This record gives sequence, C-alpha cells and structure tokens, in this order.
Amino acid sequence: MRRTAVLPLIVALGLGLSETRTLAAADAKATASVQDIEWKHLVPPGYDPSQLVRKYYDDVAKLKDDDPRAERLAEALRRAWESAPVVASLDNKTVKLSGFLVSLEGDGKAVSEFLLVPYFGACIHVPPPPSNQIVLVRTRARPYKISHSFERVSVTGRLRTEQARNDLASASYVIEAARVEPHAP
Repeated sequence: MRRTAVLPLIVALGLGLSETRTLAAADAKATASVQDIEWKHLVPPGYDPSQLVRKYYDDVAKLKDDDPRAERLAEALRRAWESAPVVASLDNKTVKLSGFLVSLEGDGKAVSEFLLVPYFGACIHVPPPPSNQIVLVRTRARPYKISHSFERVSVTGRLRTEQARNDLASASYVIEAARVEPHAP
C-alpha cells in the first residue's frame, strides 16, 4: 500500500521540479535579452516638456490662484503632459528600469499594480510628470512585497507603449513585470 502512495508522490515531485526548471530556464532566457534603460530613453529626441512650462511661465507668474485663466492654463498643461510622445521602438521590448514605486493596488504589505516614476514624490505632488515619464507596472502573477512607501525598485518585463489613466496620473507605458526587486545602487 505504501509503495503505491510513494510512486505518485515521486511523480508529482518530479513534475514540480521539471516545472521549476522550465520556469527558471524561461526566466534565464528572458533575462538574457533584457535591455537596461533609463528614464531619458522613454523620451523621444527633441521632446522637452520644460519648453511647455517656459511657454506659459510669464502668464503663470502674473496669475492668482482664483483667476479662471489659471484653471484654463493648468488644464492645458495637464492635457499636454498626458499626451507626451513615446518612443515607439521600445514597444514590446523586454527592459529593466529603476524608479520609485507609487502603490495603486495592494494590501499595504504587497502590491500587484503600481506606478513607476523617476523621482521620489512624483504623482503625489501636483503636477505629476509628463505621461512618458510614468510607467504602469502590473505584477499580478507575483505581487511585490514592499518594505515602505515610495520604495526604489528595479522592474524587468515587457514594455508596451500603451496609455493608462488613473486618479493619480496618466502613464504612456505599461510593463507586465516578470521581476520586481529592490534597487541595487
């Protein structure tokens, strides 16, 4: 009786080890073709979001907060930054990008969806960065255990040029994360 119970156990363990080896091989293959990128690589040559701010700076300096023109100007800036151009050649590339995590979905101990931003405090302070400087990261298969809010992390996964909007900001890129890890300086 015990011999028959042991055989299925051995088979199950063997299948589990085989699956683990297959996943490890897939991770190794994916890692081999990873392109390390920096935030500047997400911005097309010639696009300078500060030009937009400079364009309106003199007007903004003269306006008071309750001036209706200030609201119209803020709306114009928001629309322009939400439609920031992307680098199309990065679409569907496997990349590694480091930045700060802004939690969207999670339980306070782990996150399954977050914004990756280039600097601490982005998307919390107004205005958020241009949308081509915000990446929506989904980690549904393996939620990332966070140690603190606004943690600096490195994300590896397939990058897509896709618009994603939420209450905090608009992102022009989405990464389905294969790996999220604390950033190593």
